[in-house]
Amino acid sequence: MVRRFALGLLLVTLAACDSGRLGAPRGSAGTTGGIGGTTAAPGIVGSWRRILYFLAEDGSAGSNETTWRFGSDGSASRLTVTRNFTAGLADAQTVDARWEPLTQSVRITFLPPSSGTFEYTYRISGDTLYLASQAYGRIAR
Repeated sequence: MVRRFALGLLLVTLAACDSGRLGAPRGSAGTTGGIGGTTAAPGIVGSWRRILYFLAEDGSAGSNETTWRFGSDGSASRLTVTRNFTAGLADAQTVDARWEPLTQSVRITFLPPSSGTFEYTYRISGDTLYLASQAYGRIAR
């Protein structure tokens, strides 16, 4: 029973923390700009949150919350909080990064101890950021 819950929680976490290889919705375009002495993509600067709620196979309830923060100086961070409401448990992980806008995507380079560089397609519609086709609501500018 615990093993199934752990597997379900892992799968939800992996789905919420996409690899950046998903595309933006058809017909969308990212906002463009530059970092370091030029104009940053002003629309993406700020904090954005996505929360997924789920019921595991064993009936326990949980959530996965991902918050991206994009600074105008090219800094970024991703906070992921996974909660098991039934057991009263939570786990959080913060990853620091650098970001730069490209024509229709944003390049994010994760800083040590994490590693890797990914390009995520994105677009902004009102107070919603679509990052790799996943919707995030603006929580701060």
